Amino acid sequence: MALVASTVILFRQPLRYLFDATREFEARYQVDLVPALIILVVVFVFHEYQKHAQSTADARAAAAEAAQAKTRFEELEELMAFGQALANALDPASLQQTLWKYVPRFAGNREFWVLARKGDRWDALIQDAGETRSLEQLEQLAVRAVSPGTCRIDPDGVAADDNFCVPLIAAGGPVGVMGVRMSPPLATDERKALGTAAALIAISVRNMQLFYETRELSLRDALTGCFNRKHGVETLDAELRRSRRSGQPVSVLMFDIDHFKSINDQFGHLEGDELLQRVGSHLARIVRTTDIRCRYGGDEFLVILPDTPGMGAEQVAECVRRELATLTVSSGANTVHVSASIGVATSLSGDRSAAALIERADTALYQAKRGGRNRFCVANQPPAALALVQRS
Repeated sequence: MALVASTVILFRQPLRYLFDATREFEARYQVDLVPALIILVVVFVFHEYQKHAQSTADARAAAAEAAQAKTRFEELEELMAFGQALANALDPASLQQTLWKYVPRFAGNREFWVLARKGDRWDALIQDAGETRSLEQLEQLAVRAVSPGTCRIDPDGVAADDNFCVPLIAAGGPVGVMGVRMSPPLATDERKALGTAAALIAISVRNMQLFYETRELSLRDALTGCFNRKHGVETLDAELRRSRRSGQPVSVLMFDIDHFKSINDQFGHLEGDELLQRVGSHLARIVRTTDIRCRYGGDEFLVILPDTPGMGAEQVAECVRRELATLTVSSGANTVHVSASIGVATSLSGDRSAAALIERADTALYQAKRGGRNRFCVANQPPAALALVQRS
């Protein structure tokens, strides 16, 4: 405006001549030139103002879209890094480490927790330090989250009390629940980001479960449910190394079914397989959860008893012998009572491998067979001295 005023003052004299010439032109040709020019100038200025306003609005919209695109790109980059980290997490420790690294970024300054579900059991994968509720209380929230009929449904999750819960769905079923406190309230973009993160976590949890299930199946005998021979020998080697460090003994039982070949010949292999299956079930009820049950081969079984001295191993052997003696195999009117011969061996200070301990237990097993079967025999120190103990 100052520039226009200065220009008018500067060119006032030439403008007067211009206006005089314009009035002479209007009088000569009978036209209203000045009003038309004024209207044209006003319209032109208004049009330029609108163009400027539209350009400013377009620039602001473009800047907002660019900022939003940058935010989305950063979120996508974060999710990609999260997904890659989860792809390498196949055990609980690495999965927890990955969740601790990334989940707080999606939750913001809010308390969070993640529970994994397997069957009817819930396990806490991570729980924020500010989350003071017990596992039982979190389980109740998780149950409500996977049963959405009992609470309000959110577009990207479930609002249960003051928590935003996202079910972890994989393979058509829930494998866990992720919860975030809604204090401060979650924005729509934050809820969507949590929903996407939950989908990645669900796949990782399911992959971890499948990995352990496959590993478990590869280590177990399908018929008896016991571990296979390879895993049993590796575990015994590890227990012997731990025994040398701790000074606690390791004992083993080696046993087989007496006259098992005759049972197969008389009743058939299907009845023999059923008997082995029942032996595996009985062992699961007899021994401790820390003991390792292995099918060593055929009808021969190996039981590893960590931190167990010889006297304790003898008690377990007698319990196994007595329980297996209750089994029978029947076909029509023909019934055969089952018995087992058991060899017991306890680790010595010089034992460096599982083979030596298993060999002593196997020797004691055959000594028990030669002594009349349905009994256990203990391999004492030195290995050549075997004491035969008969139990009626």
